[in-house]
Amino acid sequence: MNIDKSKVFSVIVSYNPEIENLSRLVTELKKQGVVPIIVDNGTLSEQDSNKLLLVCHVILLNDNAGIAKAQNVGIDYCRKKGGEFIIFFDQDSDIDISFVDSLLSDYIEVCESGVGKIATIGPVFTDSRYGFFYKLIKLNRYGLRKKINPQYESKPFEVSLIISSGSLIPINVIDEVGYMDEKLFIDYVDTEWCLRAIAKGYKVYVATSARMSHAIGDKMVHLFGFNVPVHSPFRRYYRIRNALLFSRMRHVPLAMKIRDNLFNIIHQFILIITQDNKVAYFKTMVKAIRDGILNK
Repeated sequence: MNIDKSKVFSVIVSYNPEIENLSRLVTELKKQGVVPIIVDNGTLSEQDSNKLLLVCHVILLNDNAGIAKAQNVGIDYCRKKGGEFIIFFDQDSDIDISFVDSLLSDYIEVCESGVGKIATIGPVFTDSRYGFFYKLIKLNRYGLRKKINPQYESKPFEVSLIISSGSLIPINVIDEVGYMDEKLFIDYVDTEWCLRAIAKGYKVYVATSARMSHAIGDKMVHLFGFNVPVHSPFRRYYRIRNALLFSRMRHVPLAMKIRDNLFNIIHQFILIITQDNKVAYFKTMVKAIRDGILNK
């Protein structure tokens, strides 16, 4: 199995990005033979947009339509340009010189192993601040979780959920599984898509040869041996609301619905107790619960 790199596009979603970081990512992707596309959620100035247009194609949305909408716009553009694969990135993603080759190599290895239809494959992540490996999740049919530490894996392995940053998806898979769910806006977009793909008979894999660093949340709260990520009240709204929207989706396992809704509320109370803007976190929780129940 061979992959023509000229048919591999990357879609980078930006929102108030640091231009130098974004330019560095685009430059590195071009060096690795991938066609980079930036979809900006209504924040790039004309000056910054013109600077980026010198090195890649830029699609400017009128306002913040959310990561799912931006990804879907990017998918449509890549499809029109004859793309066959898309690698999604966040605006702050940082990759090494062998990232694309490593990801494609592991994807080909999995495809040739005969395990079945592959929806997506993503890299192993380490925390950019603390250096630990992010564990991956494999769900059983009821949604009970098994955590896998990628540090001890030497070959690509199957999981149930990966984050979108660094993930490779064939466009023909999107034809069957569908686009990203725009009503989710940001949180759970990648999770929902992975579960939808699995429900349609696909598999999700992690490429042990491809690695990226990543930081979840603005910072961490260390409590009873656990690292609790701190997101803004704005982000926490979508986390709580979308978990409730998940409860209506048939392809989301029951145990996951129960666990995520319960843990989201516990998480929110930890933030209310430990963070300075307690009122904002409390109001966010109330609004998210209301909107989630009312399916707004």
